[in-house]
Amino acid sequence: MSRAFSPPDTLSKDDIRTMADVRRSIWTAGFQGLGYGSVTGFAVHAVSRFVYNRLPDTTKFKIAPGEVPFRFSRNTAFLSVMVGGAVGSFVMATTAGKNRVHKLHGIYEAGKTGVDSGYQSDLARAQEREEEIRERNRRRLSRRATVRQRLEEGHGLSDSHGGHWTNEDNGGN
Repeated sequence: MSRAFSPPDTLSKDDIRTMADVRRSIWTAGFQGLGYGSVTGFAVHAVSRFVYNRLPDTTKFKIAPGEVPFRFSRNTAFLSVMVGGAVGSFVMATTAGKNRVHKLHGIYEAGKTGVDSGYQSDLARAQEREEEIRERNRRRLSRRATVRQRLEEGHGLSDSHGGHWTNEDNGGN
């Protein structure tokens, strides 16, 4: 199902209507461009064929030297219609979108401070947990290094006796 049918809660009904109007105008312009481009492609093909047939054979375009000159046929007409329709649709839809994008600036601003979805908050918590785990591992490695250093230097793990334990034989002081 399209996200257009379930917009975020941060958008008002006017914002949703504005987005739908912009989307509709882009689609409409695209289909108009398809029609205009197809007709224009066919017209360009017909005019090109007319002009090409009036040229002398020596000036006609040849694919390779000594071959039959280029010919206009149903296939080239179909190609002209398809290319004209595609280019017309692209140009008109793009133009409509660029002409109407100013209506969406307020919606973009509303989306910047939107409410996080459940997925986004879960992702943020998971990233915080990963940072906590990294910090815990760093502290653990630091403690191990400190303990190893104190044991290698001959000091004990407790500072209460300065690392030297008294013997019970000497009176316990």
